[in-house]
Amino acid sequence: MINGKPDEIDNKLMELLQLDASVDVSRLAKLVHRTANPIHDRIRKLKEAGYIKGYIAVLNRELIGQPVLVVVHVKLKEQAREQLCCYEQSITVMPEVQFCLHVSGEWDFILHVTAATPQLYYVFLMEQICGQPNVAHVQSCFVMKECKSYSPFKLFA
Repeated sequence: MINGKPDEIDNKLMELLQLDASVDVSRLAKLVHRTANPIHDRIRKLKEAGYIKGYIAVLNRELIGQPVLVVVHVKLKEQAREQLCCYEQSITVMPEVQFCLHVSGEWDFILHVTAATPQLYYVFLMEQICGQPNVAHVQSCFVMKECKSYSPFKLFA
């Protein structure tokens, strides 16, 4: 890192880790033409500086029994800070909610919700989403096909 900013090697490491975070340090070192110890230090510094937030394994929803994906738009009755924070806290602990965005515009939140069947999604919607006291309107959009997800960021030095 130069002056707290990633350099060309750091950017290459982050690009490689976005594609496969399971790559070991020695393999990364070879890919960027360096030795393992300095690469390990670079990755540690990128984590400490907040550039790398964490590592996850992206699972196949269908193989784990969650083939239904629904994009849910939620409008709250009241949008004061306390109500927004309360809704956000309640929704982010629900395991069915894979993704939560607080957005501007007509809707307040956009959620990605998974379920085993459309019927189980309906139960979740009625009990968990619509059961919240501050929810005014909800729109559910069933995903027919995922065309792109988890795209890596393009980084520049």
